Amino acid sequence: MTLAFRNAKLILPDAVTDGTLAVENGLIRAVDDTPAAPAAAVDCEGDYLMPGLVELHTDNVEKHYQPRQQVYWDNVSAAVAHDGQIATSGITTVYDSVCLGLSEKGELRAEHLRPIVDGITDARESGMLRADHRLHLRCEVIGVDVLDQLADYDDHPLVGLVSLMDHAPGQRQTANLDIWFKLRREVDGLSEDECHREFDRLTHASANWGPKHRRAIAEWARARDISLASHDDETEEHVAESAEIGCSIAEFPTTKAAAHASRERGLAVLMGGPNLVRGRSSYGNITARDLAADGLLDIVSSDYIPASMLHAVFSLTDHVGWDLPRAAATVTATPARHAGLDDRGTLAPGKRADLIRVRVINGRPVVRGVWVEGARVA
Repeated sequence: MTLAFRNAKLILPDAVTDGTLAVENGLIRAVDDTPAAPAAAVDCEGDYLMPGLVELHTDNVEKHYQPRQQVYWDNVSAAVAHDGQIATSGITTVYDSVCLGLSEKGELRAEHLRPIVDGITDARESGMLRADHRLHLRCEVIGVDVLDQLADYDDHPLVGLVSLMDHAPGQRQTANLDIWFKLRREVDGLSEDECHREFDRLTHASANWGPKHRRAIAEWARARDISLASHDDETEEHVAESAEIGCSIAEFPTTKAAAHASRERGLAVLMGGPNLVRGRSSYGNITARDLAADGLLDIVSSDYIPASMLHAVFSLTDHVGWDLPRAAATVTATPARHAGLDDRGTLAPGKRADLIRVRVINGRPVVRGVWVEGARVA
C-alpha cells in the first residue's frame, strides 16, 4: 500500500521543513522538501506532520477499568476505550503502566492487576487496538508480595519496561511530610491517628523490604534485557544506586541535584507532561520547566493526562525557548531509543510510518490525523 502527504510542515530531527512524505508497506519511503507529490496525496494544508508519540509511562488505563469508586468495567472494553483516548492524543506506541506491590492504592491495584493486563492483552491479540500497546511494570519495592507478583510476568511477551518505586513518606516524591499528611487527610479521608499508623507502616516496609526488593527486581529485568527505570530519585545517593543496578531512565527526579546526577551517570531524565504544561509539581518538587531550562530534560510522558504529551512539546517551545525538533524528540525519538525501539520515532526512510498531523489553534495543538504503520486510525 502506498500513501503520500503534501503541503506539510515536516518535523525532522534537526529542522522543520515544508515538503512531502511518502509511505509504502507501512514504512516511510521518502522525505522530500519539494512540493511535488501524487495527486492523491493527503493535503496537510500547512499542518505539522511528525512522528507518532512514544509513551513510556501512563496510568490512564486504570481510569477506564475503574471509572468510579467500586465500579469496575469490562476489562477488554476498558482497554479499548483507553486505546481510543491514547490514539486520538497522537500516541502511537504506549507502555501501559500497571502497579505491582504496595502503594497508597496498593491493595486495589494488586487485586485488579491481572484483569487489566488480560484486558490489554486480549484486546491487542483480537486486533481491537489502534496503537502499539506494551507493558510497563511499576514495581513498588516496599511491597511484601512484589516479587511474587513479578514472577507472574516471567515470560510475558508485552513487558518492555520495569520501574522501581518507593512511595514511603519522608523521602523521594513526598519528602515534604506536611504535604503527605495533608493529602492523606484531604484526599484519602484518614483521621490523624490513621495517618500516623499509615506513616509507620510504610516507613517500616521501606526500611525492611525496599533495598532487597530493589536489587532483586533489577536483576529480573537485566536477565530479560528489559529497560529499567528508577522512580522519584531525590538525592545523588539514590541516583548512584540506580546507576549501579542498571537503570537507564530516571523517572520524575524530584530535585535538580538528582537530575544533574542522572545526566552525569548516563540516565535519561523523564518528566510528566502535566507537570510541564502546568508549570508546577503536585507535590512541590522540581518542575519539568526548570529542568528543561537547565538542559536536564530528555523524555516527556503523559503520566495521567494523555493529551499532555503533545501539549508539552509546544510548552517547551513557548515557555522554555526550545526549538520544535528538540522539543518533539522528547516524545518521539528519545523515548523510542531508550525503550530499545530503533524502528520508529523519526521521519526518516525505513522507519515505521507512525505519523500524526497537528494544527495549532488558539495556541493549543490539535491532532487532526493519526496513522499507524501507514494505516489511518484516527
